[in-house]
Amino acid sequence: MKSFKLTLLAMTAIFFLQGCNDDNDSSSTSQPDKPDTSQPDKPDTPKPDQPDINTEIVGTWSNDDSSSELSTIVFIDDEAYVQVQVNSSQSTSDPENGMEWGNYNINNSTGELTATPIFDKNGSSGLSDSVNRHAQVSNGKLILEVDENNDGVIDNSETYSFSKTQPKGILGSWSFNDADDDELIGLAFFDNGTYVHVQVDEAGSVNNPENGMEWGYYTIDPTTKQLATSLIYDDNDGTGLSEPRTRYARVIGDTALTIEADNNQSGSIDSDEFFKFSRPS
Repeated sequence: MKSFKLTLLAMTAIFFLQGCNDDNDSSSTSQPDKPDTSQPDKPDTPKPDQPDINTEIVGTWSNDDSSSELSTIVFIDDEAYVQVQVNSSQSTSDPENGMEWGNYNINNSTGELTATPIFDKNGSSGLSDSVNRHAQVSNGKLILEVDENNDGVIDNSETYSFSKTQPKGILGSWSFNDADDDELIGLAFFDNGTYVHVQVDEAGSVNNPENGMEWGYYTIDPTTKQLATSLIYDDNDGTGLSEPRTRYARVIGDTALTIEADNNQSGSIDSDEFFKFSRPS
């Protein structure tokens, strides 16, 4: 920051007395210089940092207009995303139902959102089709604008609002710790008593019946932590939480989840039946 010195000008009055032969004495007084009243330059005021849109959209977002449907997007910090969608038909034969997984990029200045799918099992729904999209967070809501008819204008019916699930307790998204780099295994629990499980192996084939998603209801016994589930939609065969097994869900510090599953139905949880999850990053 610049420093400024204010110079004070001392004013001195000098009187000259002159003797003369006439009766009237004359005197003159010099006028002092006027002080410098110019103002010093003000230092530049730094502008506040602009919000980073890319950071703001990271999280688990559910469509506000889906009371009888499922429409959720999870944006992960490493620029991966997972989108799950089930309409009111809840039918696995409907090609618009299912999940997709891919990579995304967002322009921090314009909010333009582009996606490159890795696995796509929900037809033309989700982020896989080639249309213009923009995303921004406003008042805690994710606003997604989709030019679905490619007319260059965002109509009222092409704006979607999503609410964020805060990662607290079991709520929010979880990634399986032992998943390979090219593999996706994840869970998400919501405060309306529903959950989603997604799974895609390294090959990423839509023809593999174990690749896909399931959606259902869950309850957790507050004392024993036993986890019970009932299905709404299942297109990932015998993976996930759809099989009737004794399970427990234990959360430590909002950041670590362990699912204990008696997969061999022996009546006890063996050492290889502990499945550890962390928050996606």
